[in-house]
Amino acid sequence: MKFLYYFFLFYFLCLFFPLFLNGQPDSLPTCRLGIVMSGGAARGFAHIGVIKAFEESGITIDYVAGSSMGAVVGAFYAAGRTPDEMLQIAMKLNGGRLKPLLPFHFRKYGLDYVEQLLEENVVVRTFEELKKPLYVAVTNLQSGKNEIVSSGKLYPAVKASAAIPFRFKEQRIDDVIYVDGGLTNNLPANALREQCTVVVGVSVNPIDGYIGNKLGLKQKIRRLAGIVFAEFEARNIALCDYHLEIAGLEKYGFEEYHAALAIHDLGYHAAKTFLAEHPELVTAHR
Repeated sequence: MKFLYYFFLFYFLCLFFPLFLNGQPDSLPTCRLGIVMSGGAARGFAHIGVIKAFEESGITIDYVAGSSMGAVVGAFYAAGRTPDEMLQIAMKLNGGRLKPLLPFHFRKYGLDYVEQLLEENVVVRTFEELKKPLYVAVTNLQSGKNEIVSSGKLYPAVKASAAIPFRFKEQRIDDVIYVDGGLTNNLPANALREQCTVVVGVSVNPIDGYIGNKLGLKQKIRRLAGIVFAEFEARNIALCDYHLEIAGLEKYGFEEYHAALAIHDLGYHAAKTFLAEHPELVTAHR
């Protein structure tokens, strides 16, 4: 009897002792939440407010994905910047420098200015150094297809994701030309679908209701952009477990960077309401 007792004790220890050393087995499912942030230029400041609301509710965001301004905000957040710190950066941002490069200038403009902000506030230079995994959508201008970047040099990928054609200069990475990720994938939920248990998509380009037939040039551009973004985002919204579209942003233009606080607040309050309607998100991801 003693022999059988010691035999089974030895067998038990051999079978389960490694679990105590290494923790849970890899096959055990882990509840991971990822946030996907759409592009939208200045409207993208709403993402900061959304992140703030999530953090105040105690929700842990494990993975981050973004396109264009969503990629810029994502880089700051994945590097460890708090929502309050990001808001301060946004409020100090010089919108006048977010314009195409001029033939003669003494300061950094356009995407060079974006890179300067990253250098000053993100510090790390590669995806691997980030505190949270980040996935950035870019458009390969040569193949015409969307690509997701999640490793290697950080700044070139973020700049490429925000390289709006005819506005900013296209970006070259390893001799390949890239432009704004929003052209082909403005809500890159596909980047996180296999990584996360729960994917939350956040869109910042709502379409106005019926607005009549007298439209100025700016209204037409804003309207057309909203329609295009909505069509591009539709297929990836289907990949999200939850989707939040920030209402009220339609009254802000894509270049109204001076309205950072107001845009942030719209995102914050929309997320607060959203989380109140989905308490299961709060309880499951604290």
